[in-house]
Amino acid sequence: MERDWHIFGEHSIMNRSFLIIIIPAIAVALGYFFVLRWLGYELEPFRFVMAGFMAVAAVILVQWYQRRRASRSKQ
Repeated sequence: MERDWHIFGEHSIMNRSFLIIIIPAIAVALGYFFVLRWLGYELEPFRFVMAGFMAVAAVILVQWYQRRRASRSKQ
């Protein structure tokens, strides 16, 4: 069983749109973190990072569920 590791495969449109959303979201999160620290607000990095991980995990789970549902409807 050989895996296709090519980034522009069957789901290239979804991969690119996913990156178009995730990369700016990470940049905004880092911007908030550094600006709030510069203003003197102390953020708990663990909670801040975990909220980001949970948001990314939710997007990945929704994407997985939609692919699974689409493959079942083809059968």
